[in-house]
Amino acid sequence: MKIKAIYWELLLEIKAIYKTIDCNRESILISHELKAQKSFSTSLPLNSIAIIRFNPAHLQADEFYDVAFADVFPKKVKKIFLLYLGYFLVNRAAEVPFTCVHIAQTIDGKIATPTGKSKWIGNHENLIHSHRIRALVDAILIGGNTFRIDKPQLNVRLVKGENPIKVIVANSTLALETLSTGKTLLMSSTDLDYGNLPAETEVIVVKNEDGWINSTKLLKELKKKGIHSVLIEGGSQTIRKFIEENTLSRIEFHIAPLLFGSGLNGIELEEINELSGAIHLKNPTYYKIGNAIMTVSNL
Repeated sequence: MKIKAIYWELLLEIKAIYKTIDCNRESILISHELKAQKSFSTSLPLNSIAIIRFNPAHLQADEFYDVAFADVFPKKVKKIFLLYLGYFLVNRAAEVPFTCVHIAQTIDGKIATPTGKSKWIGNHENLIHSHRIRALVDAILIGGNTFRIDKPQLNVRLVKGENPIKVIVANSTLALETLSTGKTLLMSSTDLDYGNLPAETEVIVVKNEDGWINSTKLLKELKKKGIHSVLIEGGSQTIRKFIEENTLSRIEFHIAPLLFGSGLNGIELEEINELSGAIHLKNPTYYKIGNAIMTVSNL
């Protein structure tokens, strides 16, 4: 799923404009030269190829804004353009941030072999897509075990854009020697002694009786920090909690043309006995990414 640099620059420009826009009064116009600017227009003028209008009364991301395109806007770009707008054009008045998960898996739903090998199930285009999401959201969240095992950098390297705030959820202290630079929030349900923390690192305690931070409480704390969109990168138990507690906004599956037959599942939920117990994904959209397919759905 390729996108020309000029359209990526436009998306970053729209993101910057949106941070200062008055959604009750203003819209965003895109000129024929692919430049974005604020406007009070509600309809598409002749000197523009697209307009983004906002409806603050709707808290859901897919109802909060709409985009009107002129006929000259490239059809091949339109679908991808709308996908990426969805990561940051979210209603800042919502009680909790927009959340999304992106999972690279085999065609039989495995994210790693039984021994934990997973590089690389997703192709290179998928990796670029993941970094685009990182560049567009406000924060990226992982669980403590994922940090300990994978030691991810959680930054933007493959595309132009700002690094997101790092959020690590762990109820025991972490060795932070491998933590990359940049603002980091360490979230826990208990008081932990980290001693001297790295620069730009903060510990946030969200008390909870059962030991796990309730995802709604966690997201409300992030909202207080000015975070309006979050990419949840793992691990599987962290993703499971957000699904079970109904706090996941969007889920993406990169389905690679690989068949393992055994291995680790990307999502593990409680068993169901009837089809009525299945989670129904809303408004699925499909994208070709190199030799793979990506599905994007709301929950």
